[in-house]
Amino acid sequence: MRILRPRSVFGTHRVFAGVLLILLGLVVAPTFSAQMVQVEGTVQDADSDPVVGARVVYRLVDTDAVFISAVTDGAGRYILELPSAARCYPVAVIVASGTRVELGDVAPVRAADGMSQQITIDVPRRWNPSAVVQYFPGSDRLFRSLAEDTAIVERYRLETQIQRQEGDVIDRGLMNVIGVAHFAAIPSIEFGARLSVVGINTTSGRTGDGLGDTDLWVKSVLGATSDNRHELAFGAIATLPTGTDSDGTGFDSTRSKLFVAARRELSWGVLTGNLGVAFNGDGRFFDFNVTGETAPSVNVGVIVPWTYRLVFIGEVGFEGERFRGIDDQAIVLGGVNVMLKEGSIRGALGLGFSDGSPDVELTAGYAFHF
Repeated sequence: MRILRPRSVFGTHRVFAGVLLILLGLVVAPTFSAQMVQVEGTVQDADSDPVVGARVVYRLVDTDAVFISAVTDGAGRYILELPSAARCYPVAVIVASGTRVELGDVAPVRAADGMSQQITIDVPRRWNPSAVVQYFPGSDRLFRSLAEDTAIVERYRLETQIQRQEGDVIDRGLMNVIGVAHFAAIPSIEFGARLSVVGINTTSGRTGDGLGDTDLWVKSVLGATSDNRHELAFGAIATLPTGTDSDGTGFDSTRSKLFVAARRELSWGVLTGNLGVAFNGDGRFFDFNVTGETAPSVNVGVIVPWTYRLVFIGEVGFEGERFRGIDDQAIVLGGVNVMLKEGSIRGALGLGFSDGSPDVELTAGYAFHF
């Protein structure tokens, strides 16, 4: 006996399934077909200074969907992706401290690739100084402890300096070229070199000029601690005798130094310090033989951003005698980093408080990142 199947029932099921597929396609297709475009802009405060370390919140008009940008960089620039041609508008800025600043009524626009919007918010003039140090490249580099610190360059940094050191017995003029590099393949490691051209005058009438000794360094930054307010680093510096001892531009002596450094973020900026020990070889200076000593060192510094373009630097440093019979160094230094669009102007004044230190040390330089 043959069983008869009701064809009409199965036909109805097929029609119903087809309708469902069509409806599902109408709902899902726009989602898959919607293209994303990159939108960018800048956030600044009432003084037209960039707001760094902030995120911008966008909302779509038609769906109320929310999109949040990446963190603003040192120029206050942000980037995010939005659905192409979607009507959208920025609704708030979340600053680095976590405070949400509402933007009020902003006219919606249609998202398009390359669209740019400038946002101005009202924040205190010094609302988050540590964010300036963290996001503005070069604002946190010290002077005398440029190498012996936890600061690490993003990619490459080049600085030229003119220095003048005046003392009771010796006056020096120096032109320093300082190069620093950080490679993505070996994160948290910085390499650096300092080359100098030296001119020297002594009270006895001896003079000389030429290439000075060369410093090379490498350091490893351990990164922020669990509270995100401390950093630790350690490294080594080698001094090569590229100067000429007969001209007084070098000491014909090798030098190696090991150091550890730390930082702590505070409400007004950053407190930094380092400890080191240097192993100095024997050498010569003009016609004199000098005996190298093992010299400890300690340095303390402060980094105080006043605005996003002006950062004050303070350092107090002590280093034991490098050669027997030559006194130790004790120097207090004050300086500024002035941020420009493509680099920074740096200047400092140091005062010596020991016989082995220059009485006055003036430094002026220009640094840029690339």
